[in-house]
Amino acid sequence: MSSILLISILWLYIGAVAIYPIGRYLRNKTGYLSAFIIGVATLLYLSIANDISSPYVEEYHWVLIPQVLKISFALVADYVNYIIGLTILIVTFFAAIYSVTYMEHEHALDAYFFLYTVYSAGMLGAVLSMDLIQFLFFWEAMLVPSYILIGVWGYGDRRRVAYKYFIYTQLGTILLIISFAILGLYSNGNFDISAIYLIAHKIPSNIRLLLAGLMIAGFGVKMAIVPLHGWLPEAHAEAPTPISVILSGVMIEVGLYALIRITLPLTFPTWHSSDMMTLLTILALISMFYGGMMALVQDDVKRLLAYSSISQMGYMFLGVAAANPISIEGSILHVFSHGLLKGLLFMVAGVLIHQIGIRDMRKLGGLAVKMPITASLAVIGAMGIAGLPGISSFISEFLIFTGVFNSSIYNKILILFMAVLATGLTAAYMTLFIKRVFFGPLPKELENARDPDMNMIIPMTLMAVIAIVVGVYPSIILDYIAPGMEPFFKFIREVWG
Repeated sequence: MSSILLISILWLYIGAVAIYPIGRYLRNKTGYLSAFIIGVATLLYLSIANDISSPYVEEYHWVLIPQVLKISFALVADYVNYIIGLTILIVTFFAAIYSVTYMEHEHALDAYFFLYTVYSAGMLGAVLSMDLIQFLFFWEAMLVPSYILIGVWGYGDRRRVAYKYFIYTQLGTILLIISFAILGLYSNGNFDISAIYLIAHKIPSNIRLLLAGLMIAGFGVKMAIVPLHGWLPEAHAEAPTPISVILSGVMIEVGLYALIRITLPLTFPTWHSSDMMTLLTILALISMFYGGMMALVQDDVKRLLAYSSISQMGYMFLGVAAANPISIEGSILHVFSHGLLKGLLFMVAGVLIHQIGIRDMRKLGGLAVKMPITASLAVIGAMGIAGLPGISSFISEFLIFTGVFNSSIYNKILILFMAVLATGLTAAYMTLFIKRVFFGPLPKELENARDPDMNMIIPMTLMAVIAIVVGVYPSIILDYIAPGMEPFFKFIREVWG
């Protein structure tokens, strides 16, 4: 048995420990070291790309008390999670390089990059976990460093914002602990997710409904699905921009992945009923419209992007709610697309903060003349989020909508019409964002504005290029998602008879 996944995670944690003492001497250039560590983990991860069809599994026995408790350290890479793990590594790699310049005037950068790398490892570990206890460990390993990163290096009333984020997430975790404990009772203390799949049919229907509610709410807090979104606008807006990139681009999507991996298979008859799917799609539509309408009236660039993340999560949740191979395929691809495009746009917001110290769009305008590279990349990001053809999100949204059409949701034509209408709302607030920031008259105080250095330009450019390449040739990514969707659902149906 190869141990590539374990080595990748351990490498990130060992690298984080090494960063702390070395970072005292490298200061902001510690970002290069963090990027190198994440880059090596990415190469290790890519080395198993051809092995995920099996799937690729690593299992290490942890705790074994027969008939009482069985906890394994189990890692898996397959068509369900491989691209999500890759998205985490790509986005955190680029954000580390971006941090070199963005964080250059900040304090305690040894601690910042230590926590940054630990945060990255926690997200990757959560996505690869196949044991519920192990998943909870990495779930919390995401929370603690991100809480500190917001509270120490954030903006405005950062400590209150970080505390609010912490409390919201912990309340969601409590719901998850309760649901996992119930599953443990039915599985005789075996918390291996694959093993729990096989006994799920023994769980009474009323308990399945309870489990579905607990887990949808618990993971929904991390996903910031309306009405569980209260922490997100402030946390995304007040976090240091490289952390906003990660919060929006990959962290909230870990909750979506957990719904696909854990909740959907374990509660499938409940989830796959027309009543439940219709209810969940309505929740998704509420998030899409609420986030979009709130983004439309924002003056702060980062708040606009934060509310946009709520709206975009609605699209991803819509695909999961429809619960069929095509819609799930679209949701997973949208995780990849959103990670790149929203990460790019938050980086654009960071450029405005770093270069001119202004994020209020009422004080901006005409910057395309002074910052042509930044403006061009912002247009690509905005077009991508709006779902224009030629950029990766067009394909993912098309797959989600196709999956909804093929589902047994009530009034699915009306729901599809509303979903397409939401894309118009997305185009509206993104167009307004570009117009207010980069076009129109240039304020006199911005005459000296200019594009940032290469540490910020290169990561943004590469993220834009990847999004366009995938938009033109989506098979590059879909080949690592699509082949597993039909077998995934076939397995679920076989488990439930």
